[in-house]
Amino acid sequence: MFIEAYKKQLETYSEVICLTMSKTLSGTFNSAMLAQTILEDERVVVIDTESTINGSAYLAEKTLQYLNEGHDSSEAAVYLEALKDQGSLVFTVDNLKTLFDNGRLSRLQATIGNILRIKPILRFKRGVLDVEHKVRGFQKAAKYLVDEAKNMIDMGKKAIIRIAFVDRSIEAKELEHEMFQLGENIEVKITGVISPVVSAHVGLGGLGIYLAFE
Repeated sequence: MFIEAYKKQLETYSEVICLTMSKTLSGTFNSAMLAQTILEDERVVVIDTESTINGSAYLAEKTLQYLNEGHDSSEAAVYLEALKDQGSLVFTVDNLKTLFDNGRLSRLQATIGNILRIKPILRFKRGVLDVEHKVRGFQKAAKYLVDEAKNMIDMGKKAIIRIAFVDRSIEAKELEHEMFQLGENIEVKITGVISPVVSAHVGLGGLGIYLAFE
């Protein structure tokens, strides 16, 4: 499918840039690279966004803007490397069993955490997922996300926020409202429901942001 997609685009365009979700989460990058190798066409460039969900979407959006300014694929690849360092996904899950199933927590930790209503704050940056913090209750988890944006603004940077969720549309709107209260040096957008494939790993109750700066 990648080979056919490359061929079709090359009928119209002089270059093809394929951006994939992080190779640490999916085999998509390897498939895209294998297709490029089989095709043996240097006009096809495959780049691992080292992100996913609204993170990958934001990087694709910025890359498109950059290319429309007259830059070529090699310049875009360098530009993307810098962008990756400027953002990360910060999110929480509702049921710790999801993290147990993914091997991030032991069964005991997941069970105790659910009983105590502990919500982990996870950060996914440059293809690496870490449990960054733990809070009690969903409201404190949402506050943590807002505080992360505020810290970035306090450092004099423009904060870029992309909000995604599994089944928390109301909470996403509330989070958007809280973000808007941080002032003018922020750009906030709700990107919508997380795709089914990723939602299966995040679990119900998932809510998070892609947080970047410009």
